[in-house]
Amino acid sequence: MVTDEDRRYYERRAEMELEMAAATEDPNACSSHYALANLYLARVFDENARETS
Repeated sequence: MVTDEDRRYYERRAEMELEMAAATEDPNACSSHYALANLYLARVFDENARETS
């Protein structure tokens, strides 16, 4: 199960990936950063992985 601490980590990582996507001029790198951000955000908002605190 994903803990609240895990969820905060994934959210920070998603934010970092979005920052890196905005900073690059390489379209392939930008796309990769957005894809990673989406994967991290899926972990943040995955209702099936929620652990009650």
